Amino acid sequence: MTEEKAYFKVWQHRKRLNKVVFSYADYFIVSLFLERGKLSYADKCIEIEPGTIVFANPALPSAWEPLTEKEAEKGFSCMFTYEFIKKEEWGFFLNTPLLDLTLDQAIFLNKEAMSTTKRLFQRMIEVSKIDDGMKDEMMHSILHLIIYESMHGKEERVYKVQHNAAQRTVELFLLLLDRQFPLTYPKQKLEMRSAVDYAQRLSIHVNHLNRVVKQVTGKTTTDIIASRITKEAINLLQNTQLNVAEVAYALGFEEQASFTTFLKRRLGKGPKEVRGK
Repeated sequence: MTEEKAYFKVWQHRKRLNKVVFSYADYFIVSLFLERGKLSYADKCIEIEPGTIVFANPALPSAWEPLTEKEAEKGFSCMFTYEFIKKEEWGFFLNTPLLDLTLDQAIFLNKEAMSTTKRLFQRMIEVSKIDDGMKDEMMHSILHLIIYESMHGKEERVYKVQHNAAQRTVELFLLLLDRQFPLTYPKQKLEMRSAVDYAQRLSIHVNHLNRVVKQVTGKTTTDIIASRITKEAINLLQNTQLNVAEVAYALGFEEQASFTTFLKRRLGKGPKEVRGK
């Protein structure tokens, strides 16, 4: 982990029209929602009430949709990268919903914890505006306190869960797919190439993913993935200096011959013809 890559941002939610907001790739997010809304994962949608703190992990795509009128108080969020977490903090974070995906990602706070957490976010915003050598340490300390309040100030609440949310599942699948591109080889190569890969990341059965994707888009999961890989193949061949073998490897093909066969099946021509040389 390098100091240059560490990133942290905090903000107060602004008034906005009702719309779906997806979690960010490569960022952890801790949010205090003060309005009613719907939190969606691949396999379920949860209706939550004001005073809920939500943890978002880059490995678990989610989406938030407000359900209240525009005048409602919105809440606060902070987001940060893996590199922001110090080595000595990993023991603490491993036992929180940020890193332990078996824990509840949405926690309803009791009134006292909600009030305290709100003040902590407000203090975090104040600290973000100052130029002080202790600012980074203060941000870490306040974040620890926010997480502590959420873990020890939760109120037992049964959330309304809507299963089989086909539209949300497909949106999250497409979000995961889009997050992989554009590729920056050799620093990056395609990690997920099959429906099984995406189903595992979304923690659902591949048959369920295939069924809802076909139901919502009219296309198969495999065809959507192949179409996006084809688009990236064209981009890499026409707009980079990578040779064909490097492009094939970046896109997850172990052999160049398999890549050539794939392109001919999708486009009717091979890599050299696509490159135009």
